[in-house]
Amino acid sequence: MTILALPLSVVGLVQAPSASIPSGEAAWLIGVCVALHATGLLCAWRPTVAFAAGSVLMLVLAFTVIPGIGSAAMLPSSIVYLLLVWKLASGEGRRISILALVVGLVGAGVIAVASAGQTGEQDPMWLLFEGATLVAGVVAAWALGVLTRRYRRAEASRVEESMRRAVAEERTMISRDLHDVVSHALTVMIAQAEAARIVIGADGSGITPTGDAALEKVAETGREAMRGLRSMIRTLDESDAAPLTPTSGIAAVGTLVENARSTEHTITLTAQGMPECLALDADLAAFRVVQEGVTNSIRHVKPPVGIQVTVDWSDTAVVITVRDDGGSGVKEPSDAEGTGLIGLAERVERAGGTLDVSTSNGWCVRAVLPTEVTS
Repeated sequence: MTILALPLSVVGLVQAPSASIPSGEAAWLIGVCVALHATGLLCAWRPTVAFAAGSVLMLVLAFTVIPGIGSAAMLPSSIVYLLLVWKLASGEGRRISILALVVGLVGAGVIAVASAGQTGEQDPMWLLFEGATLVAGVVAAWALGVLTRRYRRAEASRVEESMRRAVAEERTMISRDLHDVVSHALTVMIAQAEAARIVIGADGSGITPTGDAALEKVAETGREAMRGLRSMIRTLDESDAAPLTPTSGIAAVGTLVENARSTEHTITLTAQGMPECLALDADLAAFRVVQEGVTNSIRHVKPPVGIQVTVDWSDTAVVITVRDDGGSGVKEPSDAEGTGLIGLAERVERAGGTLDVSTSNGWCVRAVLPTEVTS
C-alpha cells in the first residue's frame, strides 16, 4: 500500500487541475514525498528516528498549498505516517507508544486546520469531518500497533510456557531413566552379594564371620543407596540436573540378562522370529521392559528364582515378555514405593505400544511394541 502511494502522489502533482504549480515546487514536493517513504523503510531499524523525521516532513507538507487539492499533507504518500505510528505503537516502549499517539493526534488537527485555512473552507461540519477522518486513521494505526505488541508478548509467553513444560517433562523422563538404570544395577548388586553368602556357605569351605559381615554390609549399602535414589528422584524435577540420554536398546538385552544372572537367579533369554527395525523410542522402551521386569523379579521374589525373557518378532510388532516362576514367595515390601512401572507404562505408550503387568504367581511384564514399516 505504501509502495503504491508514491506513484499516486506523483500523478496527483503532475495532473493538478491548475497550471500555477511551478515545476520546481512540484519537484520539491516529490522529493519530500520520497523522503517520507524513506522513513517508512528506516522505521524497520530505527523506528524512533524514522517517526521524528516523518513528523517533521508531515509538518512541512501540512503547510504547503497545492492548488485544487489543498494541503500537501492530503497526498496519498501521507499514509506512510500511519505506518510510522503503527511501528512505534507495536514496539516494547509503552511511553513511546503513547507519545506517538499524542503527536499523531495533534498532527491530524494541524493538518485539518491548515487544509481548511489554505482552501478557504470554513464550514465547521466539513472541518469536523476532515479532522475526524484524520484522527480515526491515526487511532486505528496506533490501536493495530498495540494489538500487535500484545499478540507478540502473548506468543512469547506461550513459547516460554511451552519450553517450561518441555523441560519439566524432560526432567521427569530423566528421573525415570535414572531410576531404571541405577535401580537395576543396585538390585543386581544386592542379589549377587546375598547369593555369594549362600554359595560360600554351601560349598563346604564355609565363610568367616568377617567375610559374612562384609557381604552383608555390601547388601545393606545397596539397600540404603536404593532408598536414597528414590528420595532423590522425588526432587529431581526441581533440580538443574543436566539431561542424560539413555543409549541402550533391544540389542543390549543379552548383556543385561547375562549381567543379572546369579546362582540364585536363573535367567533364560529366548528370541523368536526375524528381528525388524524399531523406532528409537520403541527401541529404548524394549530395553526398559526387560530391565524393569528382571529388576522387579529379583527385588520382590525370594530366591531361588527362574526368570524367562522372551522376545517374539513379527512383521508388525515385537512382543517382549518377562516372567518369573514365583520363586520361594514374595519378599517383604520395601519402605519406599518405586516409580519404575509408572515410567515404563508411559514410555511404552509414547512409543505406540501397550504394556500389561501381572503379579499372580510371580511377576509377568508383557509389552507389545510396533516395528517400523520399511519399503
